[in-house]
Amino acid sequence: MSKAAKYRIFCLLLILGFCICGCAKKDIAKENGLQEGLGSSEDQIMSFNLAGFTETGQKKWEVDGESANILENVVNLKNIIAKSYGKETTVTLTADEGRFNRQNNNVHLEKNVIAITTEGTRLTSDSLDWEAKSQTVKTNDIVTIEKENFEATGKGGVGKPQLKQVELKRDVTVKVKPNTVITCEGPLEVDYDKDVAVFNGDVKVADVKGEIYADKITVYFEPKNRKIDRVNALGNVKIVRGNNFTFSKKAEYYALISKVILTGEPRVELCPKGNEKNVSVRD
Repeated sequence: MSKAAKYRIFCLLLILGFCICGCAKKDIAKENGLQEGLGSSEDQIMSFNLAGFTETGQKKWEVDGESANILENVVNLKNIIAKSYGKETTVTLTADEGRFNRQNNNVHLEKNVIAITTEGTRLTSDSLDWEAKSQTVKTNDIVTIEKENFEATGKGGVGKPQLKQVELKRDVTVKVKPNTVITCEGPLEVDYDKDVAVFNGDVKVADVKGEIYADKITVYFEPKNRKIDRVNALGNVKIVRGNNFTFSKKAEYYALISKVILTGEPRVELCPKGNEKNVSVRD
């Protein structure tokens, strides 16, 4: 074999060796990449779903979300959707984050917490605790509750099954469309089934017709349109209409006909314009 032939064979073998080594390096890189992916599988986000049923087999509640620790007793969740099923109403709760306790089936929700019922009640807060057994929700944060023409905001609250009864603890402000604003120290108790709201502690009702002050005020709403039908004021009652001031221990105000009935040592005071500051807020 000539020197030229031997040289060509040597070059061919050298090129073939480079190709084989290059392919081998690519295969090793792919394998390492796969091993790295398998190594991080413990941190993968998985779907989480759990449901509870009544003795008759009807679904009572369910919780959906995303989690990396679905086998723990306390499951950390993201993108949570929890539902509570009642005979007539379903409550859907959503939140960005939270925790599910496997031992008692309770859920703690945080960030963009919203609870909505099929009857149109909407509750929003920064955090919320949902108790599966009692079907109630609780929070110590500021909470807002909306339904039709009624919007209430307060610090701390409790919502009983399907949010049919709601209590706001303190610093309460309620807006009733079209132009009524009610404030109180709290608590405020709302019963949507009975169309009634009870305000406690330094209560003030204000609208374009005037103002009502009292220690406790119960507001009754019309069932059909949720407008204020009647206001029952009790304790240190004061009603302001322009320059007219009335004081009594108790008062009933009928909103639709603008009629007021005063009982308990009632009296009326006429205050010339400019002298309102001389009239005390309490009897």
